[in-house]
Amino acid sequence: MCGIAGRFDRETQIHDHAALRRMCDALQHRGPDDCGVFAEDGIALGIRRLSVIDVEHGHQPITSEDGRFTIVFNGEIYNYRELRTCLEARGHRFRTNSDTESLLHAFAAYGPACLSRLNGIFAVAIWDSQARQLFLARDRVGVKPLYLYDDGRSIWFASEIKSLLAATPVPRDLDHEAFAYYLRYGYVAAPATLFKHIRKLPAAHYMTCERDAVVTRQYWTLSYRPVADSEEELTGKIYSLFQQSVRRELVSDVPLGAFLSGGLDSSSIVQAMSEAVDRPVNTYSIGFTGADSFYNELPDAAHISRRFGTAHHEIVVHPDVAELTTRLVRHLDQPLADSSFLMTYLLSRAARESVTVALSGVGGDEIFGGYRRYLGARLSQYYDMVPGPAQRAAHWAAAQFPVDRNSGWRNVARLGRAFLTAGHLEPFDQYDQFVRLVSEERLQALLCHPAAPESDLLAQRRAFFAAPEDADPVAGMMHLDLKTSLPESLLMLTDSMSMAASLEARVPLLDHELVELLASVPASLKIKGLRLRHLQRQSMLPHLPRAVFSKRKWGFGCPTGRWFRDELRDLLHDTLAPERLRRVGLLNADTVQEIISEHESFREDNSDILLSLLTFELWREEAMG
Repeated sequence: MCGIAGRFDRETQIHDHAALRRMCDALQHRGPDDCGVFAEDGIALGIRRLSVIDVEHGHQPITSEDGRFTIVFNGEIYNYRELRTCLEARGHRFRTNSDTESLLHAFAAYGPACLSRLNGIFAVAIWDSQARQLFLARDRVGVKPLYLYDDGRSIWFASEIKSLLAATPVPRDLDHEAFAYYLRYGYVAAPATLFKHIRKLPAAHYMTCERDAVVTRQYWTLSYRPVADSEEELTGKIYSLFQQSVRRELVSDVPLGAFLSGGLDSSSIVQAMSEAVDRPVNTYSIGFTGADSFYNELPDAAHISRRFGTAHHEIVVHPDVAELTTRLVRHLDQPLADSSFLMTYLLSRAARESVTVALSGVGGDEIFGGYRRYLGARLSQYYDMVPGPAQRAAHWAAAQFPVDRNSGWRNVARLGRAFLTAGHLEPFDQYDQFVRLVSEERLQALLCHPAAPESDLLAQRRAFFAAPEDADPVAGMMHLDLKTSLPESLLMLTDSMSMAASLEARVPLLDHELVELLASVPASLKIKGLRLRHLQRQSMLPHLPRAVFSKRKWGFGCPTGRWFRDELRDLLHDTLAPERLRRVGLLNADTVQEIISEHESFREDNSDILLSLLTFELWREEAMG
């Protein structure tokens, strides 16, 4: 993995390269092994490299032999050897054994159509000196980020926003529409960012930049048209493609390992890795003791480690949570309401002591149907049969219980209350209620400047929900997650936190061939009745211990609810102090204090909205001043 940056100049020749050097310096954590630059009239490209494939000779930027094309590349092309064989048959000659050069030659041979031939994760920039055109692209699912700033004279791009901010005086105006979206959902969906003048290239898109035109196109979409295969045939295909994906992603010239929670996704990856290599797999797990043992997954991970004979590393967490949160927000390009960024960093930092690459189970919930909230669509068909008085009684009863996701029965109360609030709504609105951090009424009360009830970003959500041909509303829910929260929250935090530790994270469950297959599987088979992940379970049943299939899911979660009442309480109250919020003028101080009070008294579990408010304010001070 690497960090890339650059500038395309519409009007003037680039002679001052100090800005490019500052951009690359800001990305040093992404690429501590090497730095390279390329510049000629109108273009400047830079890279910080984390050496993974062809460590000795894979220096970037790489320019084609005829001098026409120059590339900087962040990511991995897992099928680069097959690409190289095809290109050599066409007469292309190679000077390195890197995947970067295979991509460069593929672009020279096929142009933008080369993207359909790639299996991998990437953000790439290619300069065509003959056409005077800059080509930018992101991978299909959105594993690797790419941010853009256009000042009218030049187009700047980088793997991280902080790199753009280091280069040029970007106006640091808040995008209020994106801010309202962030408070609704805990992340910002591409192409928006919280900076009004900085955009994000969406996943599965490429952009061509010329002096008089900038064109953005989508190059990959999913088809939800169901296949005619039987359940048994689908189970076999899923297992085969999954095994193929893991084997493909083991390509590396440096040591690699896997994150292991002991759950279905990470255990499946470790099982496949163990079958594919002739040495113990390095595995890494993180957990808690004492008051936070509710989140401890170390015993489950240790059981899987023993089963497959891995070289296992355990990290027991006793962090200075306030210091860690403050420090890590600086590594996030945008704030998040997902506390797993803390654990992902600690796990990545520990893994980096012995490996350079780690495989992660991110994405399994989105493609296999693993979120409990998907069951809402199933349960709601029965909810309408319940008489009105019984519904009202259930609402009243649910309101009497204290809620807390860190406690088993209080967490059930929390989930039950959420369902009762949304159970009578239409599928999209119901799901929107499940995933929102706050109601629309509270959102408006939170903001000093009212949010529009409709916007382009909100319309985009409805379009994603409506896209699948599958009439089952669960298909719309899964597609919406795949296009929004997966790339802009889970994958964003995985990339930024692993890269903060100079570790490359790979995500074999999001191999595009596996994603395409699962899109063609009816939602009714992914979630059969009320059973989540039905086909995934069937495919892995002969290969994993039975205990894996009944394991409580946390996914490297952490006890933020308790922390906000204890270790994070002082930071929370200081950062969200009323006088501070009134001075800034974005958030209503009285509403914020009400949210804090509800959480501290157990009337509501406001962990997510509190985390979103805390990380936003910490981020705003750092990024916007």
